[in-house]
Amino acid sequence: MQNRKSLIVYFKSPRVLKRLKKLGNVSYYHKKRKYAVLYIDEAQLDKIQNKLNGLKHVRYVEISRLDDSPYKLDDDV
Repeated sequence: MQNRKSLIVYFKSPRVLKRLKKLGNVSYYHKKRKYAVLYIDEAQLDKIQNKLNGLKHVRYVEISRLDDSPYKLDDDV
């Protein structure tokens, strides 16, 4: 099983969504607020983040802090 990381990609135009779908799994996007949540393999994080920053319609990319949250849900409740 591969570890996944989520990236939040802020864009200028929704045209970039087609390219985002090729780089990872787009789980959510909001056209009005102009951001998307993209899931990628943790091993390719730096490589894909550099590619995303180089795309024409991308403003910036940040790593989601949800994975680092101390509030994890366990099945052993």
